[in-house]
Amino acid sequence: MTSEFGLMTFKNTHQAIKTHELLEHYPDYNADIIATPGQISAGCGMSVRFKYEQKAALKKLLAAKEYDYQHIYHGQRSIGVQSSYQVDD
Repeated sequence: MTSEFGLMTFKNTHQAIKTHELLEHYPDYNADIIATPGQISAGCGMSVRFKYEQKAALKKLLAAKEYDYQHIYHGQRSIGVQSSYQVDD
């Protein structure tokens, strides 16, 4: 069984925390702040993980609020297998 999720990276920690604080008011995104996985090169060590199927709505919300992010990744994880990531801006 494979699970899908979105991962948003940022240029700095301030952007990551600000975005996570905003998303706490929108529980449908199921957003968590996590350490940026080692396979991903990002400006800071924090990322926001969210429900992948909410990507379009999340991008629209962040654009309306004028919030910045570096990249969005499509993450997949299979049981017993390391997660894989593809840029999906």
